[in-house]
Amino acid sequence: LAHPSVTASTFAMGREESKEQAKEAGREKEAVATAKKAAQRDKQWEQGAKDTSQDTEAAAKAATAAARKADADTQADKEGGKPLPMMKKCKECGTKYNPKKPCQGCIDVMLGKKGKK
Repeated sequence: LAHPSVTASTFAMGREESKEQAKEAGREKEAVATAKKAAQRDKQWEQGAKDTSQDTEAAAKAATAAARKADADTQADKEGGKPLPMMKKCKECGTKYNPKKPCQGCIDVMLGKKGKK
């Protein structure tokens, strides 16, 4: 031991006190963390839940679009096939073409076949 007046029981007492202080510090830290979490929860509740009205509107819109498409398909089946897509007029050669496919008139010109150019 460092000093003759200091006994082993004094060291034991100091160790116990430091353990108690460590426990108390841990409790205080836990209480602060709990209070912080509660404050965050309260803040979230004040803001309210996520607004889902747009999601329901979008779902309703999609459902009506699907119903319209189904009606158009049934009518097309009754009439004997699906309607042709809207044709566009080519700015280069003036022929009408399906916008989902390239202009056949321009392809023919590029390949050297007869065309309107």
